[in-house]
Amino acid sequence: MVELVTGSPEYWRNLMRTRVGAFYRNAYPPGAMGVCGVCSGPAKNELCAPCASQRHTFGNRLADRVVVLFYAQGQHPGHKHQSAHDVQAYKYELPVAKCRDNLCLTAGVAIDLHGSCIQSAVGVTWDSVTFVPSAKRPGVSHPVVNIAKAVATEAEIASRFLLTVNPEASANREVVPDRFSVAPEYLDRVEGSNVLIVDDTWATGAKAQSAAIAAKAAGAASVTVLCVARWLRWDWPDHAALLKTCTQLYDAFICPVSGEQCVT
Repeated sequence: MVELVTGSPEYWRNLMRTRVGAFYRNAYPPGAMGVCGVCSGPAKNELCAPCASQRHTFGNRLADRVVVLFYAQGQHPGHKHQSAHDVQAYKYELPVAKCRDNLCLTAGVAIDLHGSCIQSAVGVTWDSVTFVPSAKRPGVSHPVVNIAKAVATEAEIASRFLLTVNPEASANREVVPDRFSVAPEYLDRVEGSNVLIVDDTWATGAKAQSAAIAAKAAGAASVTVLCVARWLRWDWPDHAALLKTCTQLYDAFICPVSGEQCVT
């Protein structure tokens, strides 16, 4: 796995351009014109339809902030796009190491360069970190744990906890309040804490927001979701229109919360 080492900001920019610049594209920050204020997907109004429905139903039980790093381009015409391949192949039964390393590197560098920007936007300093678990590969058996470790290391978050999957909860693409829970042995790491939840891919946000609800139900003071990739589809016209505007190489200096060039 790629190890993050001390380097100048320009080192990180060049490294990211070499590794993923050709196929990753920076996600627009929430609030940008034509972009959902939660998930950075296309939206005609302040929020896209799924996020608006979730907010209407669950209100402040959801994540206080969602941060997305890049767009994964699904259903690419003519061939499978490398960005989509990365977010899928890193979690194969036999993971593709380069894909895993690309995601871990992207998340770790983003926190190294912009962690203070993100926390300033949220208005908190993170106390504890976890990741969105999988029913098929529960606990630390899911490769997303590697991304969470990279983030926790760069953010210097010592307190970590696991979410438990409720096997009886619905597994559809809807937010389910009891999909996850915090086990009693981890409650002291969540109650009163500002929690960071790491996820690999956001499609509808159902799992990530269900995880946020579980953390708040356990007493979290605030929840931030860091999602590495927002899944967009070229065969959906509004998604394709947004993707067509993303023509620049992935730039690690672009802040995921302001959309501006910055180094923290």
